[in-house]
Amino acid sequence: MNSKIFKVGYFTSLFLSIFFLTSCEKEVVATDELSVENVQKSAEIDVASDDVSSIVEETFIIEENIAGRSSQSYATFLPPCLTKTVVINGMMRTVTLDFGEGCDMPNGNHLSGVITIVYERNPAVLTRTITYAFTAFYFNNKNIAGGGSIYREWTNTNGNPQSTTDQDIVITWPNDASAHRVGTKIREWVEGVGSGTWGDNVFLITGNWTTEFPDGDINTGFVTTPLRRELACQFLVSGVVELTHNEFGGTLDFGNGNCDNIAIFTGDNGVEHTIILD
Repeated sequence: MNSKIFKVGYFTSLFLSIFFLTSCEKEVVATDELSVENVQKSAEIDVASDDVSSIVEETFIIEENIAGRSSQSYATFLPPCLTKTVVINGMMRTVTLDFGEGCDMPNGNHLSGVITIVYERNPAVLTRTITYAFTAFYFNNKNIAGGGSIYREWTNTNGNPQSTTDQDIVITWPNDASAHRVGTKIREWVEGVGSGTWGDNVFLITGNWTTEFPDGDINTGFVTTPLRRELACQFLVSGVVELTHNEFGGTLDFGNGNCDNIAIFTGDNGVEHTIILD
């Protein structure tokens, strides 16, 4: 009798051990999958954030050209489907960009809603602080709320225009998934300055940021190889961001210079995941 009780107890304990071990294994896999999913969202925010920076800076440059303060002259990146309104109050300028219910950018991105840009024009200085905010704004069907500020220098130590952006935005995908991005981005204009067309404009981007998701997961990003943005391309074409994602980490590589929608996330374990950007 005691022997039977022992056998029952032994097999019960064995079953429970296997059950809990299997449960733990499933939890690890689920967490790892969630990490890659959030890395993809972070990468999509990188692309959307930079396109918005291009629009804000382009608007500022056009307004300064109209005011006769810049020698730069080139075909505009802003599409004809955009409605722009400028309100001048002393030295302050408020520029409203209304993309309506849908407007295609020259590089293929689709926008709708409003971006409001405010800055003070001071001809005595070669720097500006530009603020921007979104109203019912969508980037390729992703809603972007919040805004940021851009500190723009006419020339940096390399002799190039440079912008430092502090941003605080929330992006919501069509399936109601969302992410909160806070960070700083330094954007140097390295090619195409004053060429007369936007199609050859190239920017190098560095910086760091955090991206928080509703489930509590947080991605911390730090650019280790400058991200290259060719304005004629819909996506970032190269550069590496070092990511940490709770206990996970790795690198996000945007490629070797080709204009495509593919990035590669390599985790700490060496496993590569293909990220398809949207």
